[in-house]
Amino acid sequence: GSSPASPPGENRTLPPPLTGALASYGGLALLMTAVAWPGPLRDNLYPVLWQMKFPEVATLNGINTPAGAGQAFRPFVHPGTWIFFTALLSYAIYRRTCLCAPGDLARAARATWRSAYPASVGIISTVGLSTLMEHTGMTQLLAQGLAALMGASFPLVSPLVGILGAFATGSNNNSNVLFAPLQKSIAGLLSIELSLLLAAQTAGGAIGSMIAPAKITVGCSTVGLTGREGDVLRKTLFYGLGIGLLLGGLALLLTR
Repeated sequence: GSSPASPPGENRTLPPPLTGALASYGGLALLMTAVAWPGPLRDNLYPVLWQMKFPEVATLNGINTPAGAGQAFRPFVHPGTWIFFTALLSYAIYRRTCLCAPGDLARAARATWRSAYPASVGIISTVGLSTLMEHTGMTQLLAQGLAALMGASFPLVSPLVGILGAFATGSNNNSNVLFAPLQKSIAGLLSIELSLLLAAQTAGGAIGSMIAPAKITVGCSTVGLTGREGDVLRKTLFYGLGIGLLLGGLALLLTR
């Protein structure tokens, strides 16, 4: 039978695992707020950075990328740093309160690695491809070709570029990494508002993520439709392309 209800006036306490989980998330929220809040702490942590210097790169076709500094990594204001510290602190607290076993940290690390490895490989590869395309002039060449082909009507197909990127790479983020430089180049060539093309790009990427084969495979395996990915793709492709064209029409209207 069900457990008897607590007598009126009796204090009810949360289960220890729930209390520990809430403490972990609460601690992370406090740390992130303290680091992000303007003040002495952020002023002292923000200047600490790692930044690589890159030499000039020139191709045989005359495409030059001037020497300069790469993206700055600020470890003490990066969310990942504090998530890592919070995880270690939470584990120490759980061990002292006997909420986890000695081998739980290693098991959690292995599970995290198995989950993060595929995504990390994909992101690193996509960023590398995007950088290669930009530094060798491929992005600019594609932009010139599309600008000449579509002219002022390019916003109509701008979301379709985002859809193509997400369909090929499996995520909106990777699509933006790959094709945002292309959209930027076309915006400059056609004198179109950059923010409009980037909005169309990322909106298309969000739609493309819905019809990406990688996402469909995962979804089908979750609901027991393994082997029917082709049927699902054919149905979602119609909606994805239709929404993409509607977004393109809206983007084209906004340029008028």
